[in-house]
Amino acid sequence: MKKENILVITIICIAIIGFVLYNNSKSERQTDFIQGKVSSPKSNASNIDWKSYAKGLELAKSQNKPVFLYFHADWCTYCVRLKKTTFKDQTVLKYLKNNFISIAVDTDKNQELATQWKVKGLPTIWFLKSNNSKINSIPGYVDKKQFLHILKYIQTQSYEKMNFSDFVKTI
Repeated sequence: MKKENILVITIICIAIIGFVLYNNSKSERQTDFIQGKVSSPKSNASNIDWKSYAKGLELAKSQNKPVFLYFHADWCTYCVRLKKTTFKDQTVLKYLKNNFISIAVDTDKNQELATQWKVKGLPTIWFLKSNNSKINSIPGYVDKKQFLHILKYIQTQSYEKMNFSDFVKTI
């Protein structure tokens, strides 16, 4: 058999295998979506009850809850990672729901807010008091364990009494 024929057969086999693998994974994603295991591509990739900026700030005042302000973009690798890991953890979700008003700001769609908050990189997380005054910000990815510690530190207002590393020792 000629080398050219072997090459053509190999390319055809690779194409068939790729086609089969693609269709199998697509079928599994559709089944998972139907069974409620994954979110729609058009919806948020998490179960966090995201509020708009103005509505969230208003709710924080009326409910006397601190604000979790999350700056992100669809193209941001670490934003996607946060959504798929940290923001999917049930303990984190429950803690956020019970103790915070969560606001998401897409920096591509709202560059004005990103500039106002001096967002230099993504993701950027800000925490605010219920009166909308700044507590602190966190740049970059945070894993679920660390994030839960941070949420507790903010919610209990321990930042007024001690630094974060001392707080973590008390947990």
